[in-house]
Amino acid sequence: MKIRKWEVTAGALLLSTVMLAGCSTANNDAAQEMSVNVKVASAQKGLIGQGDIYTGTVTPSETVNIMPKISGKVSALSVDVGSEVKKGQVLFKLEDNDLRNNLSIAKSNVDAAAAGVNSARDSRESGLVSANSGVVSSKNGIISSKSSITQAKGNINSAQGAVNQAQTAAKQAQTAVSSADNSIKQAKEALDSAQKTLTRTQSLFDNSLATQADLEKAQAAQVSAQTAYDNAVNAKANAQDQLAGTQKSLETAQKALSTAQEAYGNATSSYENANSGYSNAQRQAEVAQSTAGIEASQQKLDQAQLNVQIAQDSLGDTVVKSPINGIITTKNAEVGEMAGPSAASLVIADLSTVNMLIYVSADEINQVKTGDQVQVRVASSDIVTSGKVKNINPMDSSGNGYPVQITVSNTDNKLKSGMLADISFVGKDAKQGLILPSKAVQTEGDKHYVYVVTNGHAVRKEVTVGTETGSQVLITSGLNGGEKVAENNLALLGDNTPVTTSQY
Repeated sequence: MKIRKWEVTAGALLLSTVMLAGCSTANNDAAQEMSVNVKVASAQKGLIGQGDIYTGTVTPSETVNIMPKISGKVSALSVDVGSEVKKGQVLFKLEDNDLRNNLSIAKSNVDAAAAGVNSARDSRESGLVSANSGVVSSKNGIISSKSSITQAKGNINSAQGAVNQAQTAAKQAQTAVSSADNSIKQAKEALDSAQKTLTRTQSLFDNSLATQADLEKAQAAQVSAQTAYDNAVNAKANAQDQLAGTQKSLETAQKALSTAQEAYGNATSSYENANSGYSNAQRQAEVAQSTAGIEASQQKLDQAQLNVQIAQDSLGDTVVKSPINGIITTKNAEVGEMAGPSAASLVIADLSTVNMLIYVSADEINQVKTGDQVQVRVASSDIVTSGKVKNINPMDSSGNGYPVQITVSNTDNKLKSGMLADISFVGKDAKQGLILPSKAVQTEGDKHYVYVVTNGHAVRKEVTVGTETGSQVLITSGLNGGEKVAENNLALLGDNTPVTTSQY
């Protein structure tokens, strides 16, 4: 490399200026201490590109629009444009008072539904015990009736015993009828109350003052009360039937006192009644074994548990987290404003890896392969790095050439979105070294020198030059990565010359 003529001329002019200043001050040493202003470039490790230089624009490898799943007012916002965020980091929160209340109500409904399941199970167990007791009792009645027949044939005393037994049964049946009347009265009051509640809830629902869940709960309560009332009416009818039967048995037993023959007939009739009661008791036992009530209660419990999960999910949706590592590039929400799933509240860009798009002509595109290395240089920011071909579009629809996407690691975040970069392809046999602008290297004979700027002085260093292409040169030895090298006004510099610096 040769020293440029304009640098020699500039040096002569500066020397003349220095000499004049020396004449006026008579101080050569002071003149030599004048600072030279230079631009500096960093010696950066990399591979030097060859051939055509393409221009690409830095873009994020991934951009994500952040919007909450539900609508709500923003209660807290912890990021701003330019903030770096990590995957899983909380970005903002929505007001959640109503959702917390809904969750509490849903949990209460689960407790109530669970109690309903337990009640249904207890009721079934109680019904089974009662029905089995009825079967045993009815079977004992048959045995008793047979015994009564035997006793009635030869013993009036047996008939008297039958009268006493029938009187006892009549009293029990009367008690059952009275109990059934009380049950009907209570069930009727509960039914009237449930009907009023349903009517009131329906009115509130029609006027949007009650929820669908409130209406369905009132409807279920009315159906349950109606069922309880119908069961009470049926119980009374059964008790009245039983009372009538015991009264008939009593009349029969009383007639048996007159004659043993009549006692025999009455005993026979009692046997028939007992046999019929046994059949009825068996049918009641079959009904008591049904699990329909438990299953219905379990379905209510399952629905209540599902409602809890839905409420918990909705509450969780008020906390919006970042799905990726990245940087906030857009913010469309503030505390107190509404946010929802229809528009992005934030936009996050992943700049840990960036993309650049270049267009390669038709006569060169077949030489480009996925994975090929490239040199990336952002002259405005003194950045030199390397990248790879990410993909190649096999069609040229724009007329600018074939689109080739470049991917570049950007872990230090020096590459910013929108930067323009010069991109050149690197040969497979390219060697790695330190890259400098060609104009930063002086050549004298077969030796090469650079001026390393340190502590306000330019220190001359001999270097070994490898590849030189266009405006760049590869230094293979004599220089350390990261050192600042002067790249202009070299003709004005000497070893240890004071300098002031400016950088891209």
